[in-house]
Amino acid sequence: MPQTNASAPAPQTRDLPVQTRAATLVPSTFNEVDNTVDVVWTQGATVRRYDYWSEKPYDEALEVTPEAVDMARFDAGTVQVIDGHRTYGGVSAILGIAERGWIEGGEGRAKLRLSQRPELAGIVADIKAGVIRAISFGYSVQRIEITRAQERTDGINVDLYRAVRWTPQEISFVTVPADPGAGTRSNPPAGHAQDKTAAGVPCEFITRAAAQPTTQEQQRMPQANQAGEGGQTATATQASPESQARQAVQPVSTVLAFDGQRAADIVALCQRHGLSELQADLLRNQSTMDQARAAVLTALDQRGQDNATGPTTSIRTVGDEHETRMRGIENALMQRLDSGVQLDDNGRQYRALTLVEMAREVVEGLGHKTRGMSRAEIVNVALRVRSGMLGTGDFPALLGGVGQRVLRAAYDQAPSTYQLWARRASNLPDFRIRQAVGVGADVELKKLNEHGEYTYGSLSEDVAGYRAFTFGRSLAITRQMIVNDDLDSLTRTGTKFADAARRLENRLVYDQILKNPKMSDGEDLFHADHGNFMAGAASKFSLEALSGLRTLMRKQTGLDKESLNIAPAYLLVPSDLETLAYQYTSPNYQPTKAGDINEFRTGGRTALEPIVETLLDAVSPSAFYLLARAGQVDTVEYAYVDGYEGLRTETFASEDVDGVKLRASLDFAAKSLDHRGMAMSKGA
Repeated sequence: MPQTNASAPAPQTRDLPVQTRAATLVPSTFNEVDNTVDVVWTQGATVRRYDYWSEKPYDEALEVTPEAVDMARFDAGTVQVIDGHRTYGGVSAILGIAERGWIEGGEGRAKLRLSQRPELAGIVADIKAGVIRAISFGYSVQRIEITRAQERTDGINVDLYRAVRWTPQEISFVTVPADPGAGTRSNPPAGHAQDKTAAGVPCEFITRAAAQPTTQEQQRMPQANQAGEGGQTATATQASPESQARQAVQPVSTVLAFDGQRAADIVALCQRHGLSELQADLLRNQSTMDQARAAVLTALDQRGQDNATGPTTSIRTVGDEHETRMRGIENALMQRLDSGVQLDDNGRQYRALTLVEMAREVVEGLGHKTRGMSRAEIVNVALRVRSGMLGTGDFPALLGGVGQRVLRAAYDQAPSTYQLWARRASNLPDFRIRQAVGVGADVELKKLNEHGEYTYGSLSEDVAGYRAFTFGRSLAITRQMIVNDDLDSLTRTGTKFADAARRLENRLVYDQILKNPKMSDGEDLFHADHGNFMAGAASKFSLEALSGLRTLMRKQTGLDKESLNIAPAYLLVPSDLETLAYQYTSPNYQPTKAGDINEFRTGGRTALEPIVETLLDAVSPSAFYLLARAGQVDTVEYAYVDGYEGLRTETFASEDVDGVKLRASLDFAAKSLDHRGMAMSKGA
């Protein structure tokens, strides 16, 4: 029977930088005599964050009790009120001080006294008037209790990190309120001393105990707290094999293109051996496959020494032979799926084997006898046996790794047109709303007067928000497919999955044009008030209509009415206008009137690159668009979530599938930012 009341996993200690969260200002409490104002700096709400150690999201909750919150800095009067978290900005960044802080009713509250320095009078006046009202607070965490996702009772499928010992550090007035799940703060600028608050303070991570495995499983698991040398008991702070292997992983000295193929190979390699923590470090350090294999062998070697009851030499040899065997089978499988894959000497010995025979090689390589077993029985054993006690079985991980490579390769080759003209933004840190800023500027150079006086230009911002969503499906590699040696089904289905993911990205980007969304000024993207829309007979596709639409783009002005002189670069048409589009942009096309010049031909003064997109046909077979280059002016931007660029695949076992399940998901977002770089002609 499972054992209960077992001890929890050993605590881990990591250095965590200062975190930030939004806080609430109460302008009505402003006291002009004392120059004070009250704030509610925390209510301990649960927010979504991202753990870069484990490469997965989690929920963070703050325990707001006198026992959990270290108020020593408030009591000592050292909690400063700062301008925009500029802890390295010197005394000029200090706007005031927290006179008092306290915990009441599950909330953290404070009274702030603002500085009376003359140079801050305007800032204090704006705070009093409610113009400056966005604030956030920084805090460091010393102890976290982790509740695993499967043990949560609220139905949320991510781990819960509850900060049970933490310290408020500072309160800041900011231009934009801090995201509730804002990430860690960056390192200080060069030349500044780096104190513990900014660089990170030790935080103890404690995982709550769960029900232990059966007695049979316990007999096969490595025993904790075994006696070490000299009869001393091993402590919970001993480094794990994964952590010792991570110390051997060094970042690549030169910048490498960390492609999805190599990432999938590393994920498959680590999953086969239950080294998920090592996997995260290898991906973060952009390790090569040779470095990854060396690190995995180091971890397996250390694990073998920790678990061995006799000489460790045989354990190291078996691990090396098994890894070589798995690499050879994987190479043979990939060559069967893609004839362009080079078959190496190791893989050549497995090239003629069926999937069942490959499964037999894996099972017998792990010390299990298969003599007398049927094909189905061999597959059943292969789907369940593993070389380690953690992670997916070796053969399922092998199939999953191959499937991941097939999906990623098909995704990278799938066609799309949006990448030709839309702008890829920097990765989103999480799934919260990003404030995308379209910037206009008055930056024209002015003539200097006789005193050589310079006048200042200005920047104007047009803010639009958007967020990423997750899209996904699952694909099964069933026991029947393995017994029937049916790899073609995986290739065909995987290609369809990848094409569907790329088509989804394409559709989400073009929806930002075809649905004519509302912009931040309340008007449609294409609207007469925006000066980027033509209708009526003059809008029928022709050289004259192209010329008129180009003129609209040329006449666009910025937020401060400055002339932008935007030149179109792309001609976006539905398939019904494809022939005419290529004619009008061809250097061989001649206008009907002698002396006329085709301005839009290749090499012309306003050369246009035609883009044919069938998504436009469903909306209008006659409408067409001119688009500027994304580097010249904002049009539509798209982004992925950091760490999950493109199609992401995972391998896992599932009770509802007799085999291996591949889960493909896509975290993607798109948003139209500015109307000035796009113009639409409705067509007749």
